Amino acid sequence: MSLPEGAAAAGTPSTISLDSLPIEVFLMICERIDADTLIRSLMYVNKQFYDIISDNYLWKKRAIGKFNDCNVAFMLTSAYNENTFNWKQFAWHAELEDSCWSQYETKTTTTVFSGAHFSEVDAVIMAKDGNHCMSASRDRSICMWNTTGAVDNPVVHKVDSHLGWVWDLGIYDEDHFLSCSWDSKVKLWNTSNFTSSSLPIHTFSTDAAVLSITSKENFVAAGLYCPKIIAFDPREPEKRLFELLNSHTRSIIDLCLIEDNYLISLSEDKTVSVWDLRTNNNVKSMYLSKGSRFPMCASYYDNILFIGDNRDCMYWLDCSHGLYNVLETVKLAKPLNNCRNYKLNCIKCTNYGSIITGGNEGVVYILTPTNPPKVITKIVDSGSEITSIDYQNDTLVVGYVSSDVQVWKKK
Repeated sequence: MSLPEGAAAAGTPSTISLDSLPIEVFLMICERIDADTLIRSLMYVNKQFYDIISDNYLWKKRAIGKFNDCNVAFMLTSAYNENTFNWKQFAWHAELEDSCWSQYETKTTTTVFSGAHFSEVDAVIMAKDGNHCMSASRDRSICMWNTTGAVDNPVVHKVDSHLGWVWDLGIYDEDHFLSCSWDSKVKLWNTSNFTSSSLPIHTFSTDAAVLSITSKENFVAAGLYCPKIIAFDPREPEKRLFELLNSHTRSIIDLCLIEDNYLISLSEDKTVSVWDLRTNNNVKSMYLSKGSRFPMCASYYDNILFIGDNRDCMYWLDCSHGLYNVLETVKLAKPLNNCRNYKLNCIKCTNYGSIITGGNEGVVYILTPTNPPKVITKIVDSGSEITSIDYQNDTLVVGYVSSDVQVWKKK
């Protein structure tokens, strides 16, 4: 490898072994090499490289240099400790997301799935295998798509999967997914054996239209078109684990699990409630803001709950130690299409590097988890209102009011 510019003296060879480089020079070289190359390749050259590149201080310096002028969500929680924080993972993800999405036209492949659904797509999810996604529509059907771009037709088109609009989808485990509908049912499906003639493994009956679902092992929660949350255990589908009442006064728009102990509910009554699943009690209810704003969507990652509302704001809640305090209220940029009110229909955070949002403007925003947020990119491929987003396994899937589904996959 060539020495840094200006390092070679008269009579010194232009190349030397990396093993013989002084540590200071090697660190200078590391600063000029992207994080992915350092972590996936260079650190495994020998033990000395491994020890140097694994050093937390190197990554802390790199990350702070990138975000020194703004608040970073994960550094504001009560659980944050700058000496134990995983700076390597943070800097790595931040660089990966910025590098990919700032040049998404060349660094991703995209496929538009159209023609199968004939009505609004209200939910999309990525399957655990990373090569398939599911979409659900107001036409009552569920489609499974191959996200590798091999074919444009659905792998499975399950017509009349419900008797009403299919409003939400959720992954239960590696082999199963969930759907919920205005027919007041939640259904559990086998992912690997899902066909156009499949029957659900279990059907859970509720008391009203189901607007939102979330799950973990042996637990499924459904938020209803009334102030009620109902929980089931798939091992005993005929029974209800419990009903959560008396915290909201209107419908439950979204649900989010925090680790194994807490369930978060977002309601049209403008409140967010925190339920302790160990006692099934409401431990906190709050208004995020005044006026006509109400929470629309939520996503959790590493002690931070990101919530989007119906009026262009994002809220960061500190979930560590059961606090659930609002850390920041982040005002998003004015919509491109001059919408009078920018409604965030969906929000997704799955790593340290990005927050992805979509709404009535019809633009996918890839943002940094900072305040103020840096817009890594705006994707305006469709222009139709965005209803749902999922981002897993280097694959972004988006559902539209136009009935289309679009996938971007990192190369």
